[in-house]
Amino acid sequence: MTSDHRERRELSLMQKLSLPEESAPPWSLLTATLILVAMLVCLIVIGPALASLLLGSQQATPDLLMLSWALGMGATALFVLINRRGNPDSWQSLRLSRRGPPLPLMALLGVAISLFINLIISLPSGQFLPLPEVYGIGAGRPIGLIVAASFLVFLQPLAETLVFQALLLPSLRWALGPWRGLVAACLVFVLLHLIVFFAPWQTVYSALWHGLAYPFSVCLAFSLLKVHTGSSLSVLVARISAGLIFLLTSMAVTGF
Repeated sequence: MTSDHRERRELSLMQKLSLPEESAPPWSLLTATLILVAMLVCLIVIGPALASLLLGSQQATPDLLMLSWALGMGATALFVLINRRGNPDSWQSLRLSRRGPPLPLMALLGVAISLFINLIISLPSGQFLPLPEVYGIGAGRPIGLIVAASFLVFLQPLAETLVFQALLLPSLRWALGPWRGLVAACLVFVLLHLIVFFAPWQTVYSALWHGLAYPFSVCLAFSLLKVHTGSSLSVLVARISAGLIFLLTSMAVTGF
C-alpha cells in the first residue's frame, strides 16, 4: 500500500467526501448509465415477463410483483458480473475484494442503518408501512415470503450495490465532483424506486414520503459507506443485514 493510499484511508468521512475519486473508473459515465438502463429493463420488462410465465398469470398481485422484481434484480446482477468480469481492471475497480473493515462490523452497521431509516420514514407520516417492495407480503402464500426474503435480503442488495455504489457512484463523482456526484446518484436511485416499486402501490402509499425519503436515505447511507470504506463488499454486507431487518419489520407490521 502506498503512502497516499494509507493517508487517504486515515481521513475522516467528511474529508473523504470533499476529495474527488482517486482516479477515473475504467468505464465511462455512458457505460454506467447504459447499465442502469439495462437494470430498469430487467425490472419492468424481463422480470415481469418471466414471472408471468412461471405463475401463469399477468395479474399484478403481490406475489407476481415480488417475483418479477426478484428475477429482475437477479438478471441485473448476473449481467453486471458477466459484463465486468471480462476486463481485469474493471473487475478490480468494482472493489469486491475483502480489503476493508471487518465484515461482521459492516453487518452490524447495516442493522443500525436500517433501524434508523425505519424510524425516519415512519415518524413524519404518523404510520409505519412495510416497504413498497414487499407490500402485501402477509396476504400471499408462504412461497411469497421465500421470494420476498430472497429479493430483499440478497438479490436487491447485490444488484443495487453493483449498479449504484460500485459503478454509478464513482463515475458520477468523477464527472460531476464529489458532492454533486453523490447527490446525483441518490436522486437517480429515488427515480428508479418511484418508477419500479412505488408506482404499483400509489393508492396505498398516499404519502409520497415513503417513495422519496426511504430510497434517498438508503442510497445516501450506503453511498457514504462506500466513500468511507472504499469497499463495495462492505456495502453489500451492510445492505444484506439491512435487508433482513427491513424484511422482519415488514413481517411484524403485516402480521405474517
